[in-house]
Amino acid sequence: MNDTSNNPDTTPQELNALFISACYHHEKNEFEKAVTIYNQLMPLVPPSALLHFNCGLALYELGEHNKADIQYRIALKEDETDPDIPYNHGLNLRRLGEIAEAITCFEKVVTLGDTSLDTLYNLALCYQDLEQFEEAERLYTTILKTAPNHTASLNNYAYLCHKSGSTTKAIKLYSRLLAINPTHNAARHMLNSLSGKTTNSAPLDYVETVFDNYAGDFEKSLVEKLHYKAHSLLKELYLRHFNEGPRKNCLDLGCGTGLTGLEFRSYCTDLTGLDISKKMLRQAAGKNIYDTLVKDDILHYLRSITGVFDMIVAADVFTYIGDLDQIFSACTARSSTGALFLFSVEESTTERFELKTTGRFGHSLHYISRLSRDHGWNQVDASLSQLRKDKGNWINGLLLLLEKK
Repeated sequence: MNDTSNNPDTTPQELNALFISACYHHEKNEFEKAVTIYNQLMPLVPPSALLHFNCGLALYELGEHNKADIQYRIALKEDETDPDIPYNHGLNLRRLGEIAEAITCFEKVVTLGDTSLDTLYNLALCYQDLEQFEEAERLYTTILKTAPNHTASLNNYAYLCHKSGSTTKAIKLYSRLLAINPTHNAARHMLNSLSGKTTNSAPLDYVETVFDNYAGDFEKSLVEKLHYKAHSLLKELYLRHFNEGPRKNCLDLGCGTGLTGLEFRSYCTDLTGLDISKKMLRQAAGKNIYDTLVKDDILHYLRSITGVFDMIVAADVFTYIGDLDQIFSACTARSSTGALFLFSVEESTTERFELKTTGRFGHSLHYISRLSRDHGWNQVDASLSQLRKDKGNWINGLLLLLEKK
């Protein structure tokens, strides 16, 4: 820490004491306190790479990525030789969705002599984000030559192959990962999907991880890139049959970032959002549209409460659940007489449901109709629709509106 003070009333000893205090709070994960002291120090000393870098690290941990970006840029200006600065700046830029600039940072790290697995892995992730699969594959291959059991690279490389249509290679990579870690639920689920083995549901930890990782870019990716519209189509379906006043108690199953909540808010007196992803719920909370937000899985939540709902909506949720029998049973138990149940499913030509090669479930209208009858729901409407795109092609699905008998 440079002891040259811009304030003659502050001694070098006092400045060092402040810096030590900030580092102490930082090491204790008391990031807000650390940032406060770092900011207190900044006007008192000349620009310091270490001070601004540390502040950037603390802001990153607080999720203040835009503020962290400012601090990393100052640190980089003061010291262009420390690979830790562009490395952490790259991590932060990826969180901000600035993938091309993140690549520039990680490439600089490599130029500075850091070719560690972490650097190469994060660089590979960035290329994968930009769908520059050949460059990502080159890096994953390099990593796995050095560290054959690098499970994160195996998992992401397998997913890359899966997404780009290299099914045989994806199966081999997922199998290799499971040989190393037989409890890797995500790999097991994706291998099942590619091998034609239909299970009852996707593992909860897999779903939670997918959406925690997806939260920051969720709406941009889903709406702008994939043209997702199940949430708005369900509202149109609702208004086609019901135009009376708002329903009292409503539940948005798998609410995500709140896309469906925005569509249905004006038709609900009290709206609860339920999701398994903490980061998705954080995004939803920022919209201020829900009266209550709950982090839980669907079955546990519905079985643990005592109240009833007048409307339940589930947009693009059952694509992660194959066997819906228990879901229907729980929704029936937690619904008032005359309650509505609106949801979307991807279409399946099987008699019941299937796990598709995408890792998502499809359901047949025959199966949904049977469940509706068995669990006390009248089928008001069942419409074929295009829900979203995948690899440029529309995904066909069903929009269902049920009313409790």
